[in-house]
Order: sequence, then structure tokens, then C-alpha cells
Amino acid sequence: MKLKRLQKVSYFLHIALKILSISSVIMAIIVVLMKFFSSKNIMMNKLESDTVFYFQTEFFSGVENQQYNQIEEWILVVIAAFSSVLIALLLWTASMIFKDLAAEFMPFSDLTVNRLRRIAGILLVYSLAPQIMYSVLHTVLIPGYSITFGLNMSFFFAIIFYCLTEIFRYGASLQKESDETL
Repeated sequence: MKLKRLQKVSYFLHIALKILSISSVIMAIIVVLMKFFSSKNIMMNKLESDTVFYFQTEFFSGVENQQYNQIEEWILVVIAAFSSVLIALLLWTASMIFKDLAAEFMPFSDLTVNRLRRIAGILLVYSLAPQIMYSVLHTVLIPGYSITFGLNMSFFFAIIFYCLTEIFRYGASLQKESDETL
């Protein structure tokens, strides 16, 4: 009885995560289109509120900063769209885990372990890549340099997911051993 209920909840989570994933991609497309057609309706902030360690240094060599505001806004839009696509990929991968659990409730499988490892990798990329992209694009496209780096909670979640992956890998090996014994 509990297994059927877990499968129903897994199916619901599978559908909900797919909807959220598609919504994330749609949101990224809308942000890019809004910026493309009107530059006055987008405001973004570089610093996230959950940043634990934050380092920023900038140098502009005698240039007036106002003329490069449009370029910086485009950099932020591209990075926001990239981040939204990463979130969509993460949610889609998680939904596939729950889809498999809804069909056949086997949480300790090699496929689940691989998907959890993929989620850990996506979280790691999500926590580091946008900051690196911002620093590189800002330095290349705007005279002077800007280096921004911070460790936010998604970095720590990536480490936690990697540890969970190792626990699930051990569970999968025990499951295989148990299945072979029977």
C-alpha cells in the first residue's frame, strides 16, 4: 500500500518538476526578448542574497562608466538566461528520477546514481560558471577589469548532492549484491 502511494507521489513530482523546468526555459526566453525589444524594463542585481563568501574588485581606466551600462545589462541578461537553462536542466533530470520511481520503484539503481551525479555537477556549474562568465565577459567587453567571485549555497548543495550520490552508489551496489544472492 505504501509503495503505491510513493509511486503516485513520485509521478506527481515528476510532472511538477517538468512543468517547472519548462517554465524556467520560458522565463529565460521572455527575459531575453524583453531586453531585446525594450531596454528600460529589466533590472537585475549581480549579488545574490545567499552568498557566503564574496570577493569583488573592479578597475576602469579613465573611461566613463555610463556608456557601458547597456553592455553590462546584456551581460547580466545572458548570464540570467544561462542560469535559467541550468535550472531547467537540473529540474528535468530530477523529474526523470521521479518518473523512473513512479514506474518501477527502485531508488538504488545505477541510472539513479548517474542522474544524481549529473544534478551535483549541474549545481556545481550553476554556483561557479555565472560568476566566471560575468568576470570574463565584463573584462573583455568593457575597458578595465571586473573580477567577481562568491560561494553561495548552491555550491554547498552541490557538495551535499555529491555525497548523496556516493551513498546511493553504495546502496546500488548492495542492491545488486542482494539481487544476485537471491
